[in-house]
Amino acid sequence: MKYELKFEIYGIPPDGDEAVFEMELPTLTTECLMPVMGWQSEAEAVSSYFLTPEQTDAIEHLAAITLPKDLDLFLSCHG
Repeated sequence: MKYELKFEIYGIPPDGDEAVFEMELPTLTTECLMPVMGWQSEAEAVSSYFLTPEQTDAIEHLAAITLPKDLDLFLSCHG
């Protein structure tokens, strides 16, 4: 089954609980994120995930963007 998902990254200060950074990732697809995120199926994409530094670096490379290094970053997916 194919999901038409939209991805975004949001960032929260390490001592905070509100997002202070948000960026949509219109060029990224479930297929290109599956190996980065370790997903076995597209269904696993429908959630929010804390990003490791390695995942952050890979997403920066895939999307040709620079993300803040001083925030806890999360990948969020929605339909």
